Amino acid sequence: MSPDPSACRDIGDLIVAATARRYSAYCRGRHLLQVPDGTEAMACRDLLKESSFNAAIDRLATRYPTTTDRRAIVSVWSLQYLSNLLITPTIALLELQRQLPLALDDMDMLIDRQSGLPRGFRLKHAGHVDGKLDILEGLRPAIRDHLDALIEAMASHSRLGRKTLWTNASAYLSWILAEVARNSNGASNSQARSVTDISHWPDGWRNPMRGLVRVTHGRKGEYIGNRRICCLRYLVPGIGGCGSICPVPDGRLLEVTSVA
Repeated sequence: MSPDPSACRDIGDLIVAATARRYSAYCRGRHLLQVPDGTEAMACRDLLKESSFNAAIDRLATRYPTTTDRRAIVSVWSLQYLSNLLITPTIALLELQRQLPLALDDMDMLIDRQSGLPRGFRLKHAGHVDGKLDILEGLRPAIRDHLDALIEAMASHSRLGRKTLWTNASAYLSWILAEVARNSNGASNSQARSVTDISHWPDGWRNPMRGLVRVTHGRKGEYIGNRRICCLRYLVPGIGGCGSICPVPDGRLLEVTSVA
């Protein structure tokens, strides 16, 4: 029996129940309606303030030598934030036709007290179902009402390039779009990919993710993404690179990592 959305505490539970557990490995514990043990909440909008953003980054930076490139630490932090923000809502939209409340004012970031990394988000409610939403309108709260302002602020606060941050977002988004298409036998894949492929949205907004990740497929149809811009995570001790997706040779060296 599927859980009651009105009583649901974890959006991941709705997805797992509706999709025969296909996404159980990476959609639970990311979008919650309460603050779980071991975390503390911070309003996402507060990250637009330089002092609040730097305080969040400082918590992670204490785990690494003081000589570590701060831009790389910011990028590692953003990878966790963006994977949490985009993966579950994209699955919910494409598999359940459920749009989650993802605007900056509708969410609190959940900070892991031990690691200092973003662990997920607390939402105001469980969203709503609308089978008429296309991919752009469905992800508008996350992209236009959240990331557009947040990435501008993050770049300004950290000196990390906007394109690097948008590439971090596009890498996760293009992967989960391909993963959902694979699980649904390619249904609506071309329409879904418009969110990372089109040059402008219908209202004229320039799409900052266009062309940042080149997507191909292997012999068995597996997803292969190639970034145009390195995320710099390999510069953080103990993190290592992200493999073949990286455009920089040093960034292709893999190490054990805790980054999602």
